[in-house]
Amino acid sequence: MQKRNSFAWLLFIFMLLSLIFTACGGSNEQPHPSDQPTYDSNPNVLNIIAGSEQQLILDRIVVPWCKTQGITCKYTLKGSVDQARLLRAGNSPWDVFWFASSVFQQLGDQGGKLKDVKDMFITPLVYAGWKSEMQKLGFVGRDVSITDILDAVENQKTNAWLTNPTQSNSGATVYFGFLNHFAGNGPGVPLTMQQLNSPKVAQGITRFVRSLKQTPSSSGTLMNGCVTDPSCKTVFTYEALVIEKNQELIKQGHEPFYAVYPKESLAIADAPMGFLPHAQNASSKEQTFLKLQQFILSADAQKQVEQLGRRPASSVGLSLPNADTTVFNPDWGIKATLKQQLLTYPAPDVIDAALSKYQTSYRRPVHIVYCLDGSGSMGVNDGWNQLKQASQVLFKQNVAAGYYLQTNPQDLTSVMIFNGNIAYGPDGEWTVAGNDPNKLSQLNDNITAQSPNDGTNFYVCLQRAADLFKQQGNEDRKRLVVLMTDGQSDTDGRDTALAAIKASRAPVICVPFGSDADTSQLKDIANQTEGTVTAKENLIDSLREAIGYR
Repeated sequence: MQKRNSFAWLLFIFMLLSLIFTACGGSNEQPHPSDQPTYDSNPNVLNIIAGSEQQLILDRIVVPWCKTQGITCKYTLKGSVDQARLLRAGNSPWDVFWFASSVFQQLGDQGGKLKDVKDMFITPLVYAGWKSEMQKLGFVGRDVSITDILDAVENQKTNAWLTNPTQSNSGATVYFGFLNHFAGNGPGVPLTMQQLNSPKVAQGITRFVRSLKQTPSSSGTLMNGCVTDPSCKTVFTYEALVIEKNQELIKQGHEPFYAVYPKESLAIADAPMGFLPHAQNASSKEQTFLKLQQFILSADAQKQVEQLGRRPASSVGLSLPNADTTVFNPDWGIKATLKQQLLTYPAPDVIDAALSKYQTSYRRPVHIVYCLDGSGSMGVNDGWNQLKQASQVLFKQNVAAGYYLQTNPQDLTSVMIFNGNIAYGPDGEWTVAGNDPNKLSQLNDNITAQSPNDGTNFYVCLQRAADLFKQQGNEDRKRLVVLMTDGQSDTDGRDTALAAIKASRAPVICVPFGSDADTSQLKDIANQTEGTVTAKENLIDSLREAIGYR
C-alpha cells in the first residue's frame, strides 16, 4: 500500500527538515491545551503530540478512556512535518507521537527513538463537494476520473479548494497525482524529472493549480473554512474528514458532502503511533502507553474508530466488509471497498523540484499586501520581536525556501506598518515587483529597523491596500492581504475601507496576536472579504499559515 512508496517521501521530507533546521531553527505553535508542555514524568501522565486529523479520535475515544483508567492524557496538535522536526531535534516533552502518515514518522525517527510503532487506522484521499453540486456536475453514482475533475474545475463549472501542496500532506498527494496524470503515467509509474520539466506537464499543472479557489495550509482549516464559506463548492481532502463533517452537518439539518475517489490517483494516510522513552520512569511510562495503544487497537475501540469514519488498522487492503452504512454512507459517495492501485511517488529530487516549482512557476502570481501592526503594545508583549523573526521567513528567500514559501517571479509584494496611521510603506523600498532576493531581503531590513509606537487603526492600512490594488486594475494576479494585529482597532474610516477592500476582491487573512486582539473585528473583515482568521499564539507560525494561501 502507501508504505511501498514511502522511501521517496522519506528522503524528500528529510531534505525539507534539513532546510528548516538550517535556515529557521524551528518554531512553535499553540493550537490546543498544551503546546511545548513541561515534561511530566508521572507514569500515569501521557503527553501526546498528534496531527489535526486525530483530534476527534483524541476527544471522543482517547481522552475519555484515559480518565476511566486514572491516566491523564494531554495533547498538542501539530502538522506531520513539525512533528518529525521536533522528534529529530530531541528533548521533546512528549511521550507519544501520533503522525498522519508513516512516511513522516519514519523520517522523524531516523535514530530509531520511537518504540512500539503501530498504525492506528487508515483513510484514503477523496474529491468531495456539496451533494447538490456533485449532482450538478454529474458525479453522483458513477466512477469519476481525473479528467472529469479537471474539466469541471478548469472550465469553471465549479470551484475547488486544495490544501497548499507545499504545506500539507493531503495537498501534496493530490498535486503529485495530477502531475502524474499530465505526464501520461498510470498510478504505478512515477513521475520523472524529464517529465516534470516538459512543457506538457508544466502547462497542465499550471492550468489546474491556477484554477483553484483557495489553498489553505491544513486539512482541518480547509474543511472548516469550506463549511463556513458559502462560496466553497468542492474540496480535495481525506475520506475521514468528509464523514466527520457529514455527521455534524446531518445533525444540524444541513446538506452533506458527497465524495468520489479519483481514478488513477488513490493514496492513504495510516496514522502511526509510537512511544518516545525519557530518562525518568521510561519503563512505567511505556507500560501506560502500551495500555493506551492496545486499547485503541482493541475490537471495541476500532469499532468506535470506524464509527468516526476511519477504516480500522486491521482492514485488508481497502476492503471494509459489513461496514456501517450510516457512517460509510453510500448516499455520501463513500465506498467501503476500493479496488484501485495506489499512487507511486517520484524520486526525492523530483519531489523537491516539483514543490519548488509550485511556488516559483505553477501557482498564480499574487499581489500581496502585508498590513503589520507597529503600535506601542507590540513592543511590550514580545510581538515585535516575533514579527522580526517571522519577517525572515516571509522575505529572506533562503529561509523561505526551507518552508517552500518562495516568492514567484511575477509576484508583487507590498509591506505597510501601521499604528494610528500608516507609519511606514508602501512606497519605495517597501514594495517589490518579482522575486529579487536582495530587494525582498530589504523588506525584512525595513521592518527590523523600526520600533513600535502609538495606537492602532488597521482600517487605514486596508484602505491603502485597496488603493494599491486599484492602481493595478488590469493585473492577472491573485490578490491577498495579510493583516496582523495585537489589539483592538480604532474605527475611523472602517466602512469606507471595508467597502474598498471588498470591491478589490482581495481576501484578507487576519492574524491576531495575544489576548488583546479583537477577533470580532477580524472575523468581520474575514467574512466580508472571503478571508479567514488564523488563531495561533505563535506569530511566526501564524504568518507562515497566512502566506500559505498564496
